[in-house]
Amino acid sequence: SWLHRKVTSIDARPRLATLLGRGLRKRCPRCGAPDIFRTFYSLKERCPNCAYTFEREEGYWVAAIIINTAAIEAIFFALFIGILVVTLPDINWQAMLVAGLVTNGIFPFLFFPQSKTLWMAIDLYFHPAT
Repeated sequence: SWLHRKVTSIDARPRLATLLGRGLRKRCPRCGAPDIFRTFYSLKERCPNCAYTFEREEGYWVAAIIINTAAIEAIFFALFIGILVVTLPDINWQAMLVAGLVTNGIFPFLFFPQSKTLWMAIDLYFHPAT
């Protein structure tokens, strides 16, 4: 269990797939420990397991916002094309509107914690902790 295990060794540079998997599961990118969020949106200052500092500098989370926006727009694009193909030749514009409102109005709020941990994972891959 993560609650009773402290980090004894950390890979110098885990594989990108490992880091991204940790990011998608809202875990520490360095050690994979859970419970790194104080609230749904607010990260703790450090990992309770390995003491990895999450926020690196002023403006650090701008990339997380970009990841969030890109992911949401990719989902919307896939839904748009899917609805378009399924409903041709009489396009269901009401379904398009609902898909647009849900993906662009609700998903960004739900996905933002993962976008933060994904950004930390990508950052750790390119700038390994020392």
